[in-house]
Amino acid sequence: MNLDYYLPILIPSILILFSSISALFIDNGVNESRFRLSLILSEVLVGVSLVFLIYSWVAGIVNYTLFSKSLFIDVPGYFFSITIFSVGLLAILLSKDHIISWSTRSSMLSLMLLSLLGLFYMSFANNIIIILTTWAISSAASYAIAMLRKDYKSVNAGIKYLIMGLLSSSIMIIGFASYLVSTGSLLFTTSVLYPNLFLFSISFISIAFLFKMGAFPFQAWLPDVYTDADRISVAFISSVGKLVGIIPLFRVVYLSDPNIVEVVIFIVISIGSMLVGNITAFSRRDIAAVLSFSSITQVGYILIGFAMFTISPAIAIVGILVQSLAYGIAQVGLFGIVSHVEKISGTSDISGLRGISSQDKPLAFAIVILILSLLGIPPLFGFWGKLFLFESSFTYPWLTIIAVLNSAISAGYYVPIVREVFREGEFEITKSSEREIAVVSAILSIILGIVIPIVFQILVSQIG
Repeated sequence: MNLDYYLPILIPSILILFSSISALFIDNGVNESRFRLSLILSEVLVGVSLVFLIYSWVAGIVNYTLFSKSLFIDVPGYFFSITIFSVGLLAILLSKDHIISWSTRSSMLSLMLLSLLGLFYMSFANNIIIILTTWAISSAASYAIAMLRKDYKSVNAGIKYLIMGLLSSSIMIIGFASYLVSTGSLLFTTSVLYPNLFLFSISFISIAFLFKMGAFPFQAWLPDVYTDADRISVAFISSVGKLVGIIPLFRVVYLSDPNIVEVVIFIVISIGSMLVGNITAFSRRDIAAVLSFSSITQVGYILIGFAMFTISPAIAIVGILVQSLAYGIAQVGLFGIVSHVEKISGTSDISGLRGISSQDKPLAFAIVILILSLLGIPPLFGFWGKLFLFESSFTYPWLTIIAVLNSAISAGYYVPIVREVFREGEFEITKSSEREIAVVSAILSIILGIVIPIVFQILVSQIG
């Protein structure tokens, strides 16, 4: 096989691994300039990896297997990889001013990069071994990231996250062991030897990854982690970390044989996630708590796409891909805003947002755009993700109606956040990386909202 076919995997792998190791050696934990050097190196190499992946996709280096069919280089894999590096780059840029005082700053940067590397391989996974190894890398990194601030609340939240992660990992291993027996292959396949055992394996695999996604009824860990861990750690966990559940579940369902049992499971959990997320978010005034419970609702929307794999596969897949990117961008920006506002006003309650519209217009712009993107207001990026997911469910109009109603209901806790921004109050303008990246995330949500409908038909045709 031509060497060109290996480059989309090898180039980003070498660059990200090099930057992850370099972060530990360049920064000595004392000199801030050395940390900023490692940070710049990481940002540049992640950016180069992102550009190279986009180039490879546009150049048509797609739809082939590598390393004894362990990796399948396909369009969803490219899109997920671009999502990983885009959101990961935003998270790294977001953290630069915040973690510079940490004694664990180099470890934080290195672990973020390792998590990106694991997810990158997971995006193209075509067998069980790749999923297990990359899951281990990305999950272990995310557990450590939650605790790296080393204060009591962060460690407590991280331990809860770790315990639930160990539980989901155990369930995943049982699921994959059953999958191997039921198909007789390490590769993801549509050839099934024992149908009943195959259904059992898919059920356990789905439960394991739904734990990681924070879907109902496996969301008990999520609010504590999102509200108690350091805001910058949560910005990474809630965006990039969420993909540790979405991507492997996507690879298994996409490359295996979706069936009616999976449809029922995903529909029930989707509806439950939307309802529970909305109901619990209404009673919260803390911004981080609202974002944590609303993330359960957002997972509910994404699961509509999984449920519709057998009905409208192309539109459902595009919906999952677009919504994952839109959600990731919004979460990084909004948790960055929570961190920034908390430092200035001393609280993460929505009342801490008062005075922003009159004192800090760029920040007010970022808050409004990112919240409206999560709400799904056109033409912002989040609108198109929801639209494609809802469109894929037209065969079940009752499901579409439930999803649209839940999206409308979510305005009840999103709009008060926007309203508080425009209320009178005192707010001091302070420059920070959190504020800057929040504005960048808002601009990206607008630009991508304009671009995605233009490339929609191209995506659908390539996915087939």
